[in-house]
Amino acid sequence: MKRRHLLALPMTLPLLSACASVDTEQTTILRGVIETVDVPTREVLVRGAAGAQSGALLTMVAGRAVQRLDQFRPGDNVTVVYFQAIAARVARPLSNARPASMTLTAERDAARPGGEVTRVRSGRVTITAVNTATNTVSFTGPGGLNRTVTATNPELQRFFGQLRVGEQVDMTYEEALAIEITPMR
Repeated sequence: MKRRHLLALPMTLPLLSACASVDTEQTTILRGVIETVDVPTREVLVRGAAGAQSGALLTMVAGRAVQRLDQFRPGDNVTVVYFQAIAARVARPLSNARPASMTLTAERDAARPGGEVTRVRSGRVTITAVNTATNTVSFTGPGGLNRTVTATNPELQRFFGQLRVGEQVDMTYEEALAIEITPMR
């Protein structure tokens, strides 16, 4: 499976010079070995560090775009690619919010078991808590969804540090998970 550019939608929001904003992305690649596959629940347990016994264990749920999950076997080498991108800006007081939206795309690998799922969410959120010591921000999003997120990216940590409880933030968040079996070498 060849990784294509996942940013099919523009990730930049109109930036206002007087408003705090962030536009960042991060890709994490894990090469590991499958420990277990539970086809009915679609859970896959992967040992990182190319399968070394000291490698961290990662449990993931393979989405419906991951085809032929029953062909994954313990001991198979896999590459897991996890992509995240965020574009956000503090909203101007009394400005209209763009309608909340979510898109989901799935790509399947015709030749081998695997696939990729990409989800993009956009909407206005209201900040309910900021903790700069733990780099976490809590917010209420469209539909009353409450979430707390932790920033590991330095640029996002700086942005979180500028936020205040009660502020509204226009946000576009993209995440993608791709998994494929790589040939044994």
